[in-house]
Formats: sequence, structure tokens, C-alpha cells
Amino acid sequence: MRAERVAAGELASGRLYDVRAFKCCCAELGYLRRLAAAGRAGGTVVTSMRQLVAGLAALHPAWRIDGGEGFEDRDRHHSAVRRRLDALQAMGLLRWRIGTDLDGEERRTELELRPAPEVSAEELQAAARHMEYWQARYGPALNTGSKTGIRNAAGHGRPLSASERQRRGCQRARAAAASRRVRGGSQSNSAPPFGAPATPENNPSVNQNAPEARNACQRTGVTRASAPAARHANPAPEKEQTATAHNEGEGRQGAGGTGSSDGAVGCPESRGAAEWDPEAIVARVKVREAQQAAVLDAIAAQATRRAVEAAGWGLERAWPTARLREAWVVARWGARTAADSGATAAGPLTAEDYRRLRSAVARYERNQSAAPEGYPAGGLAAVLHIGTLAGAGELAGGPRTLAYAVGAIDQLSRRMRAVATADSARRADRARERARQRRDPAPRALALAFRTARWPAWVRTDEHDEPIFDQLGMLAIDDHAPCLPPADSTTYRLTVRDAYLLAGRLLPVDVDGRTLMALRHQGKLDPAARRSPASAQQRELGELAHRTGQPVSLLARISPGYRQSWLAQLRGDDAQRSRREILAFKAQIAANVARR
Repeated sequence: MRAERVAAGELASGRLYDVRAFKCCCAELGYLRRLAAAGRAGGTVVTSMRQLVAGLAALHPAWRIDGGEGFEDRDRHHSAVRRRLDALQAMGLLRWRIGTDLDGEERRTELELRPAPEVSAEELQAAARHMEYWQARYGPALNTGSKTGIRNAAGHGRPLSASERQRRGCQRARAAAASRRVRGGSQSNSAPPFGAPATPENNPSVNQNAPEARNACQRTGVTRASAPAARHANPAPEKEQTATAHNEGEGRQGAGGTGSSDGAVGCPESRGAAEWDPEAIVARVKVREAQQAAVLDAIAAQATRRAVEAAGWGLERAWPTARLREAWVVARWGARTAADSGATAAGPLTAEDYRRLRSAVARYERNQSAAPEGYPAGGLAAVLHIGTLAGAGELAGGPRTLAYAVGAIDQLSRRMRAVATADSARRADRARERARQRRDPAPRALALAFRTARWPAWVRTDEHDEPIFDQLGMLAIDDHAPCLPPADSTTYRLTVRDAYLLAGRLLPVDVDGRTLMALRHQGKLDPAARRSPASAQQRELGELAHRTGQPVSLLARISPGYRQSWLAQLRGDDAQRSRREILAFKAQIAANVARR
């Protein structure tokens, strides 16, 4: 069916020339699908043109491949690869484009695999006829006998089996493990600083004294002999040796080198307790900070420049997630944190958060006239402004990660929309049209019609089945009707809202959510009542009620100490039972494997 859909797509796009073009499309589509499965999830591949040429060269025996860096091969065959990609894009099987860097130079090729498009029955029949004709002429594998054509195109286009995927995964894991072993086993043979002995491989004296080498400090090579043993071996010049070591350490520290701190705190085991100086660690840290300050300042300046650039982005372009996270760290935690730790402090940003951010920014920019004082006009600039307020302590409980900042700008943009459109005539007309569609739906063909009333029984209506309003303009409601819903229910609010809209009257505040949000945002009404979070005692009672099946009111009469011990016992029993069940299941699996 995949081959027939490809052939039907070629027929629909007018690109079905011969069997050779069909075989090329099938084989190259299979290669791109396997490349996406082995690379990134979601059917998206980011690669380069020379990598595509190198991968597709295995399917085209007539292509000339010289190897090396691959740029000559790319220049030689990139036009053929682009023709194949254009053909597959015209069929609707993939979408591709050339990615550029900030200087406008081509740096990558972005491929997005798409599901096979729907084709008509006539196109499938035509494709089936072509396939039957080709298979009758060239065989099931469509091998035309050409020395330059693709052989076994069906095999190249077929997805990998489970066993083949497992074999390739094991092969990649073994290669990665071998690479790690090679990196871990490599050692430097250069002479250590300050006259320390070389590594055991290059120092026979160290190899001959293995116990002594094990007690040597890894940084300075000084033997970690115990203090009594050292005094017993050489009791006389102990003070002289100590003074000499102290003078050497002072000399190195005065020289200003980075090794001065290493000499001061290298091996505390080989020195007396009085020589352990914490200030040497502080000095070493300060030296390293001074050495890295220039580099971090340069990186911080670049991160700040990129964050300012990201703040000016609009909806007409895409927003790289890495740039958004970096800009948030600069705004919330400072440029030096971004230079030192990267974008880690921004937290993850999922695809759903990205879509929510774009919709919130669009909503913010549409209603920018209702933005709070001091907020910028751009949506992304407003997100970073929230980060600066939270970082400076001016926003109590401000977001710490970018995902929470997305929620903050989403809520802010909704309140801005409420303030800007609460009295909009266009909004009232659209709401009135939706109410008319709900109460007077258009007749549909082949639809069953039942005798139903436009309004429920608890709404008082006149002889024309229209709602009645009293002298004060309030909707007349039968409070004694048995089917009257609660006033805070969705059914009640939607019915009262539709009655006011169709009558052309002003909506009450309690059924107009946008006006209610605008008044609360402006401080004219109290904030919405929120349910307080459950206390530790309530969570404990809920868990105990779930485990025992007893009502919470009964368990609340038990003393807290007894209740906590009971809950701890139940948790322990459940943990032991789970362990027994797991071990039993493990033994059952082992028995089944042994029987096989």
C-alpha cells in the first residue's frame, strides 16, 4: 500500500516518468524514514546536504564518491538530491527547507516526514495498473537489469524489522562503550608540576613499591605515611623538614602561580594539623575566578545581546527554544548565571508550553492598550519584563522557570483582553449570534425534529415564547420550579446569558465572565475565592480513609498519634505485600523461561 500511495502521489503530481523514478522515490523515502527513526522523534531530521549525499550514495551505485570531508561529493550530487526532495515534497510525503544562520549562510537541511496523503480510488487503481505492468515486465523486485539503477527498491523502502532495530541499537551501544573505554584509558605522560614523580607506567621505582604508591597523594605524589611512622623513621630533622616545606609553599605562593594553592592544600594527610590552612582554598578559588572573569564577562555580554534581540522578536518568525531559555535566564537570574551555567535555570519548555506562549503573546499584543504601567509593547519583551521584576524582588511569588512565566503571561494577557473588550460592541454582537444559534438552530437536511421548547420551564415566557423581564430589567425566573438548577451552575448562567443577549439587554455582571475578570483586575471587585489547599491532617485522613474504607468523620475521632501509627503500619504492610508479589512474579517468569 505504501508503494501504491507513492505511485499515486506521483500520478497526482505529474511526476510519474518511468519505473526508475518510482524506485528512486521508494528507496530514498525508506532511507529518510529510517534516518528519522534513528535520530529525532516526531519524524523531524536536521542534517546537512553532504550527509544526505553520503547516506543516499549507498542506493545509487553510479554516483561518484571520493570520500574525504564530503564537500566535493556534495557539490557533485546536491542537485540530484534536491530534485528527489522536491519530488517527495510535491507528493506530500515530506516537507524540507534549507536552514540558515544569523549571517544568512546555508548551514543545515531540515526534513519533516509527513503521513501519506489521501488519494482517490481512481488514482489508486491507476497506480495498481502501473505496478502490475511493471511487475509483469521486470519482476516483483522491479530490477530492470540496469547497472546504474537501484536494486531491490522494495527492500530499501521497507521499514526496519524489530530484530534489525535491536541489532543496530546493540551495535551503537557497543561502539559507544568502546569509545568511552578508549577515552577513559588514555593517560598523559607529561611530567607533573612541582617535581612530582611521573605516572606508574613511566616510573619503575613507583611500580616496585606498590603499597607506597597506593598511599601517595594523587596530586603531588607525596607518600601518605602516618605521623608516628614518619617520626620513627626520621625523628631528628622533623622540624627542619616541616620548615623547609613551609618555606617552599610560601615561595610558590609569592610567585603568584596557580600551583601555590595546590602546594598549600595538596595532601593534608602528610602534614600536621596546624598546617591545614582553609585560606589557601579561598585564595585558589579567587585566582581561578580572576582567570575566568574575562571569559565569563565576554559570554555574559553576548548572552545579554542575544536576550535583547529575542525581546524584539515578533510572531512573523519562529522562536528557537534554546534562545528563549537563555533570554529568560538573563532576565530572571542575570547574565553572569547564563554565562556560568547556561540555560539550565530556565527549566524545560515543552511543545505545549511553546504553543501556549505564542497564543499568549498574540493576545497580549492585540490588547496592548490595557497593559499594566511599565510593561513593554512586545509580548516576548513582556515575558522578560516579568522575569526582571521577579529577579529584582518587585514581584512577590514571581515565576522561577520559563514554563511558569508562560502561565503568568497567559493569565495577564487574558485579563488585558477582558479590560480592553469588556464593553466592545463587536464582542456583544458575536455573543448574541452564538446565543441565536443555540436557541434557534438552522434546520438541517435528514435531521429528526422533536417538539422542544426554546427555554426551560423555570424561565417565565410570554405567548410568543420569549423571556419576560420585570420593570427593573431583571429576567423573570420561577423560583419554585422543580428543575431550577443552582445559580452557580453552567446551565443556569448560559440560559440567563442567552436570554439577555437575544433581548438586546446589558448582561449582568454575574453571568458576564469577561467583565467580571476586568473588574477584579482593576481592583473594583474582590478577588475570586479560591479553595485553600488541604492541610497535612486532611491529606492524612484522606489516605487513611482510602486504605481502610472508613468514613473521614469516623477516622477524625481517633487520636492523632494512633492514627499516624496505624497509617505507618498500613504503608509498611502494603510495601511488604508489593515486594512479595514482585518476587513471585519474577520467579514465575524464570520458571516459564526454564520450561521453554
